[in-house]
Amino acid sequence: MALGGMKQVPIGLDIGKSSIVGVQLGGRPPAVGLLGVHDRSIPEGLVFEGEVVDPDGLAAELRAFHKESAFKGKVVRLGVGNQKVIVRTIDVPEMDEQELRGAIEFQAQDYIPMPIEEVVIDFQVVGRSTDEDGTVRQHVVLVAAQRDMIQRFLYAARKAGLRVDGIDVAAFALLRALGPSVSFLDQGSGPAEAVGYLYVTSSTSTVVVAANDVPKFTRIVSFAYDNFVNVLVEHEGIPGQDALMLSQRIGLEGPQEASTEDYTASTVSEVRTALGRVAEQFAEEMRRSFDFYRSQEYAAPLSRVVLAGRGPLLRNLDHYLSEFLNVPVEVGNPLLKIGVNRTKMTDDMLAALAPRMSVAVGLSLDEAE
Repeated sequence: MALGGMKQVPIGLDIGKSSIVGVQLGGRPPAVGLLGVHDRSIPEGLVFEGEVVDPDGLAAELRAFHKESAFKGKVVRLGVGNQKVIVRTIDVPEMDEQELRGAIEFQAQDYIPMPIEEVVIDFQVVGRSTDEDGTVRQHVVLVAAQRDMIQRFLYAARKAGLRVDGIDVAAFALLRALGPSVSFLDQGSGPAEAVGYLYVTSSTSTVVVAANDVPKFTRIVSFAYDNFVNVLVEHEGIPGQDALMLSQRIGLEGPQEASTEDYTASTVSEVRTALGRVAEQFAEEMRRSFDFYRSQEYAAPLSRVVLAGRGPLLRNLDHYLSEFLNVPVEVGNPLLKIGVNRTKMTDDMLAALAPRMSVAVGLSLDEAE
């Protein structure tokens, strides 16, 4: 689903607090080719918790990003995921598209905790079911995004000389990149199980639960990778870049051994203790999100969780979450949706970046997949 955009988007841009990740794809499934991928670190203060804070500063970074990349053309699709994007799944009687749009616009204020005149609204029918009395009902995903927040993204991109072909919800892009290749439209078969998706950025975590590849629950949490880095900076007195490296090379207790050649046993123990305190809080936040999903009438059993974004960089976070949540946790790989690597990056380089490419890949994939 896109908020006011067209389908074909050559470049998908995932803009976060600390980096911009771009992906350009070509062809159609199953022969999708990776034409280009670029990752650029950006300064603090431009984007925070998924919102543009400094549009002019971000425009300068986007211009530099595109100049140093190998992308062809300047047409982009942007992903948004923050507290000013609301996603709701609602049930309505069956009606044609025009009637449905009118009904949703009339009732939108019942579902959206923001003034209607301040938001952009879109929707998509994702399923149908029949009640016991034979009444057909439509299952609709309703999206509302604050207009001013969207305009800041558009301003930055356009000032950078890019043409925005569409803006999509990051959670939906995540499903396209990491979910099974099945139809987005559920024709009424009851889902036997659901899959959770957890996309961890520097400053936010996106939680999505999908059944039959249809989003049933989404939530944005302001608890993410920076929390792990900051505990080492603020409580252990470790410089930021060193703290980031320690989170990746030592991380949490688990099956993946720490890279101990440069660290003493006491350092490993201290780092793991500090990171473990944050991991418990993080996992508890995730459990509350999944428990809320399970409390819904439509909830199917959660079979597994797919971890992506910066989350897999924290050594053994997948193992920790699996133990804490009592559900299998695996690292997401959007490269499975790509048939051939046509970039200059080696397969090993792409594999290391893959979890962080997830939203950008989903933005680039044809929605008709």
